[in-house]
Amino acid sequence: MSELQPEYDPETLREVFPDPAAVAARIVALRREIGAAPDDTAELMARGELVGLLRAGGQLEDALAQAKVAVDRAELAGSPAQQHTARLRLAQVYQWRGEFVEADLLFIELKAASGKFGPVIDAFTKEGAGRNDYDQGRYADAESCFIHALVLRQTFELPDDQIASAESALAAARRHKKEAE
Repeated sequence: MSELQPEYDPETLREVFPDPAAVAARIVALRREIGAAPDDTAELMARGELVGLLRAGGQLEDALAQAKVAVDRAELAGSPAQQHTARLRLAQVYQWRGEFVEADLLFIELKAASGKFGPVIDAFTKEGAGRNDYDQGRYADAESCFIHALVLRQTFELPDDQIASAESALAAARRHKKEAE
C-alpha cells in the first residue's frame, strides 16, 4: 500500500489527498506494478489501490475502467474476500460518478454478504454503503450504516483512524438528518 494517507472532507465525506503530485507519482508507479506483478494477489492489491487513487483524484472514467478489470480479475483468480473488495471499489466509483442505481444494487449485495468476511471488511462495506446513502441525501440510512461500522470497529478494537472515520461520518449524517427534519 501507498504511504499516502487521505483526509476526509467533513461535508462531502470524500477522500482528499493533500499532495496531488504524490498521488500522480503513485498512480504511475502502480501502473508499472500492475504490469510487473509476480502473481494475481499482487496485481489485485496494486489495481485496488490504483482504483482508489484515480477515484479520489477525480479520474472517474479511468477509475471505472480499472475497477471493472479488477472485478474481472478477482472473479477469475481472487479469493472471495478479494472479489468482495473489488466489487466494493466498483460500487464506490459508481457512487462518485452519480450512477446511483448501479451503486445501490452493488451495495445491497455487498452489505448482505460482508459479515462473512470479518469485521474489517464488514465495517468498510457498511461505511461505504453509508457514504453512498449520504451522497443521495438518505441520512437516516447513512446513519444506520455508520453506526454499524463504528460498533464493529470499537468492538474489535480496529485502528483509531478507522474509528475516527466512522465517527466523523456519523456526525455528518446526524447533522444533515437534523437539518432535514
